Amino acid sequence: MLSPTAYLVSLLKDTCLLIVIAYLLSRGGLLRLLFRDRLTLRQNALLGCVLGLVGVAVSLIPGDPFKFGTHTLFTTFATFVGGWPVGAITAVIVSLPVAFDAVNRRLMIGTLLAVPLCALVKRAIGRAPTVPMRLLCGFIAGAMAQAVRVLVHDVFQRYWHIPPVPALGLLSIPANGFGVALLLLVISDAQVRAESEARRLEVERHRLDAERSRGLASAAQLAALRARVHPHFMFNALNSIAELCCIAPPRAEIASVNLSRLMRRALDTGASTQSTVRDELSIVHAYLQIEQERLGNRLCVDLDIDPTCEYVGLVPFSVQLLVENAVNHGLAHHVDGGTITVTVRRSARRIVVAVQDNGIGMTGAERNRVLRTGGSGAHGLSILDEQLRILYGHRARLRLFSAEGCGTLAAFALPAQRSLSEGARR
Repeated sequence: MLSPTAYLVSLLKDTCLLIVIAYLLSRGGLLRLLFRDRLTLRQNALLGCVLGLVGVAVSLIPGDPFKFGTHTLFTTFATFVGGWPVGAITAVIVSLPVAFDAVNRRLMIGTLLAVPLCALVKRAIGRAPTVPMRLLCGFIAGAMAQAVRVLVHDVFQRYWHIPPVPALGLLSIPANGFGVALLLLVISDAQVRAESEARRLEVERHRLDAERSRGLASAAQLAALRARVHPHFMFNALNSIAELCCIAPPRAEIASVNLSRLMRRALDTGASTQSTVRDELSIVHAYLQIEQERLGNRLCVDLDIDPTCEYVGLVPFSVQLLVENAVNHGLAHHVDGGTITVTVRRSARRIVVAVQDNGIGMTGAERNRVLRTGGSGAHGLSILDEQLRILYGHRARLRLFSAEGCGTLAAFALPAQRSLSEGARR
């Protein structure tokens, strides 16, 4: 017979074993079957067989048989997590190793009684108890089931001279309740973690869906904005050619040819087309050829382009819009004309694109008007500003610096980026 100290040490070892068993049961697809309200016949058989075989394996481990009531412990746990069908299958399987012994065969009654006893306790607490309530009821059910088995053992001992349960063996009653509660605790914790992870994945999926929806909406909005750039540009170019028809018809013909080349480029630039600094400068060059036919020596152009930025991606027609605005609103109405400076510079974090003119400038009210978004009559600069914010955020918005008689500086800054690949350049 074990001493109290040896019993506690042995109980501690068995407790560690139970924790390992509970951990293994909480892994994989088996966890999804535990605590479910409804199980199919196949699922009942699977869960009952697994728990029954685990109980058999534990009962065959050499050691003192009264630390835990292995048979009633796993039967109680099986009934608690799977219902009475699972508990009945587990009770039969864990009892098979002792079914051929006449004395122990009689003691199977105590194991089988654990099934209806635990089912009643489970029904009393309802379908969805809190974890503390589940652990308390598991402890009560486990202790009661083992107490019934000890009582049955005591009854048979009186009539069939079975060796009595040692006094220390009575500790198996609370130990059994503790064992059931411990199994439930580990399984419940694993279930809570699994549900939390499932909720997190669901939230992440909804977040990705929302981002994808926002991306599609932004792409649609961007396509609509770009569609408005083409007629805006064509309107101004045709106005320039119309003026040439009055003052210099031969040069109007040359400007019309340049316009056709420019419009071919515009039609090839769809909503999903990636443009580069080099592409933008070719558009600007074609546009300025048209304007120089009209303005002659009154229009001078100065380019200050960082060679490392040649293949940096830009919003299509972004530079052309700034140049167009500088020509039509800055220099065209200036008696002496002026100079337009196009600058593209790279810093450690930003790529700055700026177009400056020394024309008539504008007031603060005019600056606000041309940058006002919305409406069918939105200015080309406001359309560009909205495109920049959609693609790169508010820090990339278009900025205007101007004063009457001092010219205008229009600039925007993009996050530093790598040059587009050869495929994107085409």
